[in-house]
Amino acid sequence: MTFEIIVFLIFSILMSMVGMGGGILYVPLLLFMGYDFQHASMLSLFLITVTGLSAFGRFRKAKLVDWQLALVMEAFTGLGAFTGGLTSVHFNGVHLKIAFGVALMVAAYFMYRSQKEQERKNPLKIGRFRWRRSFGGNEYSINILQIIPVTFLIGYVAGVLGIAGGVFKVPIMILWFGIPAKIAVATSSLMVSFTGLLGLGGHLMNESLDWKLALILGVVVFIGAKIGSRISIGLPEKKVKTAMAFILTGLAVFMIVKTLIAF
Repeated sequence: MTFEIIVFLIFSILMSMVGMGGGILYVPLLLFMGYDFQHASMLSLFLITVTGLSAFGRFRKAKLVDWQLALVMEAFTGLGAFTGGLTSVHFNGVHLKIAFGVALMVAAYFMYRSQKEQERKNPLKIGRFRWRRSFGGNEYSINILQIIPVTFLIGYVAGVLGIAGGVFKVPIMILWFGIPAKIAVATSSLMVSFTGLLGLGGHLMNESLDWKLALILGVVVFIGAKIGSRISIGLPEKKVKTAMAFILTGLAVFMIVKTLIAF
């Protein structure tokens, strides 16, 4: 158990640094520990909730969380997450693993795109269906017609796979909406907490959780998230984006190869 505690501590630090909750790492770890996909997803969602809330506390003090944006996005993401968790029992475990690998590849692509796009200044887009935001000395705009279906879909996938959706939310906020990386990461930490909680709620309608293990690992990832969020605040924005792209690429390669070998 000591080895698992150390690994979960390290990974919670890494994922809280980039506002991704940790599910993208927790699920593979739990599968490696012998849990089936359904139970790994449930435990992952519980840990995501703890990690997100822990990191959010630190980001809130640094005044990096765009509350209004978080509430709007999470309303639809949360609904999708609960629906995904509730219907997850209807999916085959092998298919879910393949979907997990594909999700990583998509997320890695988004992050590479966002890195390149943020290297140059994009003009602020203004239109009838755009919500203009001014926060922390930055201005950006969100397309309302995009945000509703996209966030619901992210939530649904997150609820099914047990990943909370931060792995998609952060790149989309940076790439599509032009939100600075630090604000995107900080705001995501609040959103993934609610996504994880609602996704877990959907799962609990069908399955039970190993609460003893959940509480032990919950304490570990809570501490790790505090450390990771503190490191993130002190990093230059370019390094935050580089870390995100690096982590996503490594995970994508690992999961795709693992899935292909299984076949």
